[in-house]
Amino acid sequence: MTMSLSICTECLSRLRLSSNMPKGLAVTASTWTQTTSFHSSAAQYKSPLLKKKVSQSGTSAPRARQSQSARLKKKGRERPKLPPIGERRAQRRRIVLSNTNALPVSDMETWSKENVIDEKTVGQMMALDGGLLDQLRDSGAFKTTQNWSLFRRPAILIREETLRIAKEMDDIKQEGEKKKVVKHLVIGEKASGKSVLMLQAMSMAYMDHWIVVNVPEAQDFVNNTSSYAPLRHAEDESQHMYIQPQLTQLLLTRIATSNDSVLKSLRLNHAHPKPLSLKNNSTLLDLAQKGAGDHHLSWQAWQAFYKELTEPGQNPRPPVLFAADGVDHWMGPTAYRDSEHKILHSHQFALVKQFINLLFTGNTSKTSPFINGGMVLFSTSGSNTPAYPTFDLILSQMRARQLHSISPTHPDFPLPKPYSKPDPRVLALSAPATRGDLNLMELKGLNKLESRGYLEYFAKSGLLHRRITDGLVSEMRGLSGGGVVGELAKLSRRVIA
Repeated sequence: MTMSLSICTECLSRLRLSSNMPKGLAVTASTWTQTTSFHSSAAQYKSPLLKKKVSQSGTSAPRARQSQSARLKKKGRERPKLPPIGERRAQRRRIVLSNTNALPVSDMETWSKENVIDEKTVGQMMALDGGLLDQLRDSGAFKTTQNWSLFRRPAILIREETLRIAKEMDDIKQEGEKKKVVKHLVIGEKASGKSVLMLQAMSMAYMDHWIVVNVPEAQDFVNNTSSYAPLRHAEDESQHMYIQPQLTQLLLTRIATSNDSVLKSLRLNHAHPKPLSLKNNSTLLDLAQKGAGDHHLSWQAWQAFYKELTEPGQNPRPPVLFAADGVDHWMGPTAYRDSEHKILHSHQFALVKQFINLLFTGNTSKTSPFINGGMVLFSTSGSNTPAYPTFDLILSQMRARQLHSISPTHPDFPLPKPYSKPDPRVLALSAPATRGDLNLMELKGLNKLESRGYLEYFAKSGLLHRRITDGLVSEMRGLSGGGVVGELAKLSRRVIA
């Protein structure tokens, strides 16, 4: 047994590998491709550069720096469809005159032609008629800042100033052939009721079948939002004048729609330019509609319409009420520029200059506005007041002249400050403003009678849940700055219990 072991060991030790044998034999053999003998196509290998797929079962561990979050496909962003042109502006300027959720006030009277000058209506809320509301809406008398949408039916508060204007309109109507023109410049602090007073004056003019010309926002003429062009053949060639066709077209549109029933019965008295193409039997409504339909003819149509109202003729004319709100914007430079990029003054626009002459033209002037009688009612802005010191000086001169009876030659009469640079165009209005035919009407807070009637209207409509007593009226007047009607309305809406 030992013999076999020695032989085996010796045999194993004699084994030697040949040096001629190739070293890569084992590797080469392991990489041979096993193919069948009957297949002749070449073998195709997968590229080692491709990334291995992760099994869907999720059992295999993710590689380093490999995102494990779910990848979601990005959906296309759905852009909302834009509203039609003018839809946003119409929504912003929308006027709501009734609220079905408010309680109806059964004992409220309707403001009519019969009780317009009744002194017993002072301090009461009077409802506006349906036909009158359409005329006021067409003329742009309503404002978005007013409280029309809080009540079941639109109504107004009759103030002492309202009764004063009503009596003056009645005097103009009763004077016969000797017609006169009454001029008022309404001023006051913010929310004192200036725009509502002008609305009341327009309502009385519509009820008496007057012709009403209204400018809802005077700042639209100076804030560079409308087209303008130089005026050829101007009356004053020393300075360049400009016209605003788009704004003139809107003015004639308001006149034609709100005064439809009056204008269609008035025949023309004068001949007008051929581009207007008016017939012999045309009316003032046809003339206004010519300018309202085409802005290229608006300026010529307005000149012809203004001539029909101010120059006498064969056919009579009714009285005219001209109203404009925010006229303090017409007392300084504008946002417009000329061809040399110089800032234009508001008095360089023909339409604005014509409106200002209506108010600041005295009896000594060659041309008297509205020969057939009427009223010019302008008001300033309290919430959007521009800083024009020269116009503030004219207002102080009018207060000194009318309230304190201080003559222009008195030492206490307000004058421009030394080393100041007053606006020469506005300063030229000082003499006609203090002549005496222009009345300065300053609106202040409501008195106790008016405040009580206003608060009772809020209580009957379901907005003020408190009993109206003398103590509550005094308290609300004190909190509202002495009965300022706008502040009084805010307090009435806020007080619930």
